[in-house]
Amino acid sequence: MIKLDLHGMRHEEAKRKVDRLANTYCNWDENEEAEIITGHSSSMRNMVIEVLQEYDIEHYVGGYLGVDTTYIKIY
Repeated sequence: MIKLDLHGMRHEEAKRKVDRLANTYCNWDENEEAEIITGHSSSMRNMVIEVLQEYDIEHYVGGYLGVDTTYIKIY
């Protein structure tokens, strides 16, 4: 599984990294997944979701109990 941690990144840099990940997603093996860690920033989470929707990539928004982290899994 590929992991992309966006903690501490500016939104512009994070958007470029998510865009690059989504752009290469088409070349992945069908069983490959990625997890994008956004933290609790709703603006960061919304930005990631917007990029994934632009690429028509299925995703799931989740979180870890007891940990200050939210993630978006793409598959």
